[in-house]
Amino acid sequence: MPFAKISAVERWEDFGFMFKEGDNETAWDDEHGFLTFRYTEPTTWWMSIPKELPRTMDVALAEVEKLVAKNNAQAKALFSCGMRDADGNLVGKFLDTPWTNGIVWSMNDMPGLPKPNAFSVKWNENLIERLYGPNKKADLDGEYVDSAEAYVTIPLNFHREHFAFAKRPLTFDRETLRPAIYKGLIIQEYCEKIAADMHAIGKLSMANSTPGSICWLVPHFDVLGTETNWNRGGKWNPMSDADLLYRRALCGPKPYCFLMNTVFDEFSHELVERFMKRSLAYGMFPGFFSADASTGHYFSRPELYNRDRPLFKKYVPLCKMVAEAGWNPIPRATSSDPSVYVERFGNYLTIFNDSKEQKTVRITLESRPTSLREHVRGSSIAVKDGTFTIVLAAEDVLVVELIDK
Repeated sequence: MPFAKISAVERWEDFGFMFKEGDNETAWDDEHGFLTFRYTEPTTWWMSIPKELPRTMDVALAEVEKLVAKNNAQAKALFSCGMRDADGNLVGKFLDTPWTNGIVWSMNDMPGLPKPNAFSVKWNENLIERLYGPNKKADLDGEYVDSAEAYVTIPLNFHREHFAFAKRPLTFDRETLRPAIYKGLIIQEYCEKIAADMHAIGKLSMANSTPGSICWLVPHFDVLGTETNWNRGGKWNPMSDADLLYRRALCGPKPYCFLMNTVFDEFSHELVERFMKRSLAYGMFPGFFSADASTGHYFSRPELYNRDRPLFKKYVPLCKMVAEAGWNPIPRATSSDPSVYVERFGNYLTIFNDSKEQKTVRITLESRPTSLREHVRGSSIAVKDGTFTIVLAAEDVLVVELIDK
């Protein structure tokens, strides 16, 4: 559940919530067994600018100076920790979003920069003590790193004064060959420190938007996932098998959670089921958020979630069952059709028809189970000499349990 209150959802028990992004009712979440994560975001400082002012860098810097005069910690950190382009200029992007109308500055959040630094504004001993110490107001379960691959900040930081404090090697601009710090390694240091602090006190770390292009963040997180839109422009376009397997392989046994960010008035009950079936095939979890990552939250609209309630009750427990069994990279089973995929989770196989037509396929097992139980349709399947035949509709999925009595 991203940010909204689970308690406000009608009969919330039907939806299979476990991970909560946001700390707006942590005590209630704890009482009901949910894992609650506090929000943080690397390499950014979102700064509002009055609507009547022009969007120029001179205006933005003047607004920063006003905040410095008010002893604003983020503003003070910009001049020492802001990322700089090849010409030595601070870098920001003017955006009008539901959460900020102004500029998002690219920040170097490496923990090792001289303090006070941008990292210490977001994460420090006093904050840890207040949130997780003996006098905490509620029992948070860990930290949630949003935009973990920093989609709005510049890829290279040319600020030479930062070079000596980087724990990882520098890279370079391939056109000019000038040295720089890659933001993916800035983020790595940020995530490494927060995750280490959390794990040291028995807490967890969760990330949004990874793994994508930055694969090395995965070891620092216990729960991963991404916001996604499989129906952009009203055209169904789900993640490919290659993209899903990339994420599954990197995450291994860790939970991977989707948040569908789409125009829900165009996202029918049928598309919700297709989303859930594909998620189940890879042992992932089908979550829902907002078209603009802020407003029109799916779980603020009872007409949507009540429509889809039976699908949650059917598919989310199955996603949980196979995910907890643990993904195995070697399925020890083959399909007679290349468009019908087989994945193994413990003693379960997920079998998914990634085509637009019905398929009749033969599945061949390395083992010789005595019987098979199918959990989506709730039926038994005849098996002989380690082979069985099934019929799958387009984009349909089965979960077959191998039983050896």
